Formats: sequence, structure tokens, C-alpha cells
Amino acid sequence: MTMATGAKLQELLKSAEEAVEVIKDDERKRIAFERVLDHLLKKDGNQAVEARPSAPPVNEPPPPVDSAFASEQQRIDTMAEYFGIDPEQVPDIFDLSDENPRLTISSSKLPGGKASSTREIALLITGARTALGRDTNTEIIREFTDEYGKLDPSNFMKILNNMPQLSLLGKRRSSNRAVRMKFLGAEETRKLVQQLIDG
Repeated sequence: MTMATGAKLQELLKSAEEAVEVIKDDERKRIAFERVLDHLLKKDGNQAVEARPSAPPVNEPPPPVDSAFASEQQRIDTMAEYFGIDPEQVPDIFDLSDENPRLTISSSKLPGGKASSTREIALLITGARTALGRDTNTEIIREFTDEYGKLDPSNFMKILNNMPQLSLLGKRRSSNRAVRMKFLGAEETRKLVQQLIDG
């Protein structure tokens, strides 16, 4: 892996800090920060040497889970803190029975249009995975969008590219790119989750 230096490293550090800004617990924030930064450094190195695709295949086995998120209750507590909701409300939005969060909301709670639904699903999945210190890529978001019957294949990548809340890393023409949550996205996702709970 090619290591980032100077201004580039500062940029990656800032990006990682923004991604975990809303996590209050210092230990969980540290873990998430380290995972996000490691991910960004790897992606930066990969782009420099073009040694492999910009994001791993969606069916690639997940990395070992950090002990801080080893149990379902720990994941629920982390998610509750990240989104500012009560722990007992988390299962109304997310299934955290394993380390890869899934959505449990009814499709009726999503907007009618495919583009709007894609944006909300992208925020929810990326936010949940960021809270747990897990990487996200466009294929993961595509999977959930398709599962909810909201996938518009011809416009999917364009929708994600035009979201100011997210950054898509890697080659623009790639069909599977790494996704990073911006601070704006974290704030908007928090509001979205609270609206879904209240609704």
C-alpha cells in the first residue's frame, strides 16, 4: 500500500474525523475512526498504484469484528448513541443480529420515487455501517435498494454521485465504489432515523 503523506494525509484524517463526529463515546469513536482511516488510507494507496479494484466485492467475507461491537446489544447501544434514539427503538429501523446491519423498516415508510428511496436507503445503510466502523460500497447499497424494489439500474450510480451527503471513492466509471459518509450526511441521517421513529 502506498502511504499518503503531507496535505493528502491531513485530508484523509479530516475525512475520518468527520465520519465519526457524532459518536459520543470516546472508545467507540476511536475504534470507528481507526477503521475509517485505515479504509481511506488503503483506498488512497490503491488509487495511486491501481493494484486492485477501488472496493471489495460485496460477497467478500467481512473482516473480523472488533470486540467493542461483538454482541448484538453492544451494536444496538452504539447505534442508539450514533442516531440519538433509545436502544429499544433501534430494531424498528435496523436488524443488528449480526455485524452487518440490515434495514427492518417497511417499504411504505420510504418515499414513493425510486431516486428519493435510493437516497434514503443509502443514508441509512452508510450511516449504520459507519456507526459500527464498517466499510460501505455501492454494491451493498444497490443490494438493499433492489431488495426494497426501489432500484433504478440505469440511474443508480448517478443518484449516489449527486448526493452531497456522501463521497464516492475510486474510479468514476467503476460499478462498485467505496462510499464515505460526510459530516452533513451523518447529521441528515440522524434526522431521518428520528423522523422514521416518530412516524
